Amino acid sequence: MDDETECLDTLATLAEAGPAGYGCGMTPILAPGPDSVTAPASVSQRLLWMIQHYRSDFGALSCPLLCRISGPVDLDRLRAALDEVARRHASLRTTFQGRGARLSQVIHPPRPMPFEVRDLSATADPSRTLAQETVEELARPVPVDQWPTRATVWRLATDHHALCLNLHHLVTDAYSTGVLLADLATCYGDPGAPTGDSWSYAHFAQWQHDRLRGPELDRQRSYWRDRLAGGQLPSLGRPTGARPGGPAVAEAGFPAGVLPAVRELAARIGTTPFVVLLAAFYTNLHRHTGQTDVCVASMYANRSRPEVRETVGLIANMVLLRTLVDPAASFLDLVRAAHRTAVGALVNQDLPVQMLPAGAAPTGPGRPDDVVFNVMADLARAATVRDVTFELELPVQLGSRFPLEQTVVPIGAEPRAVLFRADDRMTDDTAAEFLAGYVRIVGDGAVDPSRRVVDLAGRSAGHVV
Repeated sequence: MDDETECLDTLATLAEAGPAGYGCGMTPILAPGPDSVTAPASVSQRLLWMIQHYRSDFGALSCPLLCRISGPVDLDRLRAALDEVARRHASLRTTFQGRGARLSQVIHPPRPMPFEVRDLSATADPSRTLAQETVEELARPVPVDQWPTRATVWRLATDHHALCLNLHHLVTDAYSTGVLLADLATCYGDPGAPTGDSWSYAHFAQWQHDRLRGPELDRQRSYWRDRLAGGQLPSLGRPTGARPGGPAVAEAGFPAGVLPAVRELAARIGTTPFVVLLAAFYTNLHRHTGQTDVCVASMYANRSRPEVRETVGLIANMVLLRTLVDPAASFLDLVRAAHRTAVGALVNQDLPVQMLPAGAAPTGPGRPDDVVFNVMADLARAATVRDVTFELELPVQLGSRFPLEQTVVPIGAEPRAVLFRADDRMTDDTAAEFLAGYVRIVGDGAVDPSRRVVDLAGRSAGHVV
């Protein structure tokens, strides 16, 4: 059996049997010896492992914590704080053994984290050198079968440093970076500060297995089967003569006042800014494709239980958000439709897209994860302790593991929309125009949500990029 056939067969088995049909099944946490603990991998970990090994186009598998550090940082204290964070979060001490449906986590006792300091202060342009070295660091694989983390600190000036805590995606997700930033600041200020009562990741994996079996698995499968039946994936097209290439990134800032208007509209109708921003994305896709049945993928944090709000691990799941776009309806009507879509997905976010029943996924060109829309969680992005400020940064250097992903960064001094893409999906000019159109739609729709979708689109729908 070749690798691709094995992957497809295993994914099909998981989709058919659910979490209880892994072959080895979910077994109690085992203690094979005094130095480590073995536990079954979670649903998402097994799926990600298989995709990583069998899809050469899947992209980066790092999920780093990047932050700027301002102030008189004590590097010995910083190193000790990172070790304490790893002691508190077992995911940062977890390697993997086995393969596919028999993948297991091996949780190790605490040990010093790999830690390197590089002094760039004497270089001609420390910031430029930092950008280059960050790209190189993120391009180096994290050998998760050996150790899932490594830390690099760059010294740019006496009171100006940068940190990259490079993590394999099997042990973390984007939401977890906010948790790690808060814990890093806490441990830097007081290593003896009490810990919370969050579940360990192994506890979450066991709970997930128990939940996704029997009636709950059937209920969620039924929801997604009904919700996605007959759906269409976006058909954005490709530039003429395009050939597969490397990742590319485009950014566009939001004018002052736009995102406050988004928050005000969301509060007025009892929804969230994510939903308003999603409705604008639907409008922009309609503008470019002419489609009125739009289905896009999105990563949901999947942390509805309070016990996992501060758990570090791969908990997020991808969901498919399908909404009908009526060009003659108002933007407010579309926001309300997007709200119903988002809430339905929230209640049924436990089931990964890859485990949908056969035939349930929407049809169209490409895969369900070809077009992805995300909004960064509105968590604390900075923390100050002992006169040192840790400020989280978006790792745009990493690109995306999806062919086309738009992420909205709604916080900080420069809120913006970021478009990650494979460079055979859009030209630079088209990507810039796509983002400019999105930013305009967000602003116009939030300020006057009574405007029709067709008017917000601004030109005849169906312009293929």
